[in-house]
Amino acid sequence: MLGISSGIITALIIIVAFFIIFAVLQKLGVLKRFGLELTVPFLVWQTQKGKKFIDGTARKRKRFWKNYGSFGIIVASVCMVLIMILVIWSAMLASQIPADQAPTADMVLAIPGVNPLIPIWYGIAGLAISIIVHEFSHGILARVADVKIKSLGLAFIVVPLGAFVEPDEDEMNNLSKIKRSRIYAAGPTTNVVLAIVLVLIFSTIFMGSISAKQDGVIINQMSSGSPLYNLGIEGGQEIVSIGGVDIEGIDGFRELDIDPGSDVDVTIFDGDSEKTYQVKTGLVVTGIGKDYPAEEAGLEVGDILLEIGGETIRNYHGFIDYMDGTEAGETYNITYFREEEGDITSQITLVDKYQAYEELYPTENREEFKGTGYAGISVNYLGISVWDSDFLPAMLARPFQGAESFSEYVSSGMTYIALPFLGLSPVPENIANLYEVSGPLSILPTSSFWVISNLLYWVFWLNLMVGLFNALPAVPLDGGHIFKDGVRKLTEMLNIEEKKKEKITSSVSYILGFTILFLLVWQLIGPRV
Repeated sequence: MLGISSGIITALIIIVAFFIIFAVLQKLGVLKRFGLELTVPFLVWQTQKGKKFIDGTARKRKRFWKNYGSFGIIVASVCMVLIMILVIWSAMLASQIPADQAPTADMVLAIPGVNPLIPIWYGIAGLAISIIVHEFSHGILARVADVKIKSLGLAFIVVPLGAFVEPDEDEMNNLSKIKRSRIYAAGPTTNVVLAIVLVLIFSTIFMGSISAKQDGVIINQMSSGSPLYNLGIEGGQEIVSIGGVDIEGIDGFRELDIDPGSDVDVTIFDGDSEKTYQVKTGLVVTGIGKDYPAEEAGLEVGDILLEIGGETIRNYHGFIDYMDGTEAGETYNITYFREEEGDITSQITLVDKYQAYEELYPTENREEFKGTGYAGISVNYLGISVWDSDFLPAMLARPFQGAESFSEYVSSGMTYIALPFLGLSPVPENIANLYEVSGPLSILPTSSFWVISNLLYWVFWLNLMVGLFNALPAVPLDGGHIFKDGVRKLTEMLNIEEKKKEKITSSVSYILGFTILFLLVWQLIGPRV
């Protein structure tokens, strides 16, 4: 199955009802009076409004727009290469993704409210802006090339999903390749340029204005075995002290020197007030590898590690340091605390870490792992993963701070773009409440500040996605037309016979187009094959 969720089923019901209603209205002649026409799969609204704006914009700065179009060919070509690398890389990874973690059908559809990653109102606003600027850019460059604009319009499937500027097709075909490429390149280029402008505003002005109200660590994820789990504490709340020790960042959290199994006070800050809870502290087992030593030794999720080989395990760094000094094949005593049973001691015989990583995490394996012991256990202090209290401004206002190598820059950039996948855009209210706004933007009501911030990010994100997607070298996308004209130009430079030019151009374009389609579909079905 492709993971068809209740959300996509609901969406399909709404879409079917939408088409039935408008099919009836078209039959009755109602749509024609409003300039509407149902042409499956879209309800299309055509108008002459906006043509004067496009004409005026193109006429006033013709030289600028011509140079912009030439610049756009370079931008679109770079985007074409980048998006192809990303598509190929994603397709290669598809077969390594477990079926239960594969993208579902509704995640593939870039429809606000249907795709669970795209919030409906931010999504509609971002998609509308990205499509409108995209199409108006095509229109302006078409008029610069003296191509007539027949009409403008919007395309709906329940909500506005597209806009179009319809140039005269015959005049487009009669243009030189460079003029035609300028027109096609203008759309994705404007999307990318607007995305860059918006991300600078979002990062430097808005995210540069926030700071954490208190030092500490913010709960990211919580294991069901965490002692905090049953206390009603949720992700997005901040731990400011444990056992009377103030927490100053992740390192301080991971280096706490408190005897495991002790009952200590944990102070939680929700952005408005602090509450203190008493919990049993220590490294909590959050995952057990099937058929690995920890499972065979009887450990379970929720157990709290006390000792390994007679050495007390007080914190995460202590656990890692100890395990790095163990040897594969050796047997160690392991003592842990289990609720309602108390302290339990059993024996654990470790396996080779290198061989285990070859099976579990091949991309993270290292030569130095050979001979080192591996238990097949995941642990976190208190059973939670955390962020630094200032992670949000650090991630969004200073995304490349500390990056030195090319791979680190790429990783930071990918993390920035991946906020929707991390559940951080729109910024959850409970996390936003942990920060305060300073500087000129502090005059805004807090709720307005975050609405504007989220809107800026989503308009950036969708412009970037629309620009990159349209740069794919597959007809009918803009990149496909640019690529096709490029292939045609190459055949002319190679003095290929006229009869063969069109055949070669069409064949290369079709083969590449179907290859791209296969690679995109493979990302959906590959993990399930």
